[in-house]
Amino acid sequence: MLKRIFLYGLLILVPHTAISQSAFGSDPVSSYLVEGKLIQPWQASVGNGLNWSIPVENQKGQTARKNLQINPADKDGEDDALHLKWRGKIVKNQWGGNQLNDTSFTIKNHVIDLSSVSSSAALVLEIRLLKAPNENVHFSMQCQYSNKCVGKYPMKAALKRLPKKKWMYLPIPLACFNLDGNFDFTQISSVLSIATQGKLEFEVANIGLAPLPEGQTGCN
Repeated sequence: MLKRIFLYGLLILVPHTAISQSAFGSDPVSSYLVEGKLIQPWQASVGNGLNWSIPVENQKGQTARKNLQINPADKDGEDDALHLKWRGKIVKNQWGGNQLNDTSFTIKNHVIDLSSVSSSAALVLEIRLLKAPNENVHFSMQCQYSNKCVGKYPMKAALKRLPKKKWMYLPIPLACFNLDGNFDFTQISSVLSIATQGKLEFEVANIGLAPLPEGQTGCN
């Protein structure tokens, strides 16, 4: 389990020294990406309007037209992080819109129950921003393997506040994914999807859960 992260208001950055590297474990209920590797049985994919689900294998993946490319990166050792780069490409359809739609990175294909901590925990990314987003970015969770059961939260502003080229912990209270009160935390089938139509580039080493301070619920 991660050490307690103290959030004074929503989406406050946590210094890189605040959490030990050993805090991220091997339990797929609370840890999803550790040292750049997925915790099994979680799987990852990339996708857009041309193909919504292309597997990420051996820390590598790319969407149709290479709008999003994922490769291994080095943080403290070899290949202990992922490098994600969105290029912001536009493929116009017959109506002048973007045929690619959102381009996304998703951790999925396992089901967990986080209902007991839905108002007391945060999803935390250990991240190093390389290029701030120039368009809207949404982080989301999916439940029940259904596109009708999705909780989204806008993250453009939070990402733009990150200092560039410094490893930081970015927490998002789980309550942020349930602003309409209809998200089913008992059947989470995608623990994180990051989607944008614009440019964005960062490295991520770890993704997992951390407790909120007692009495704080984040978005609620």
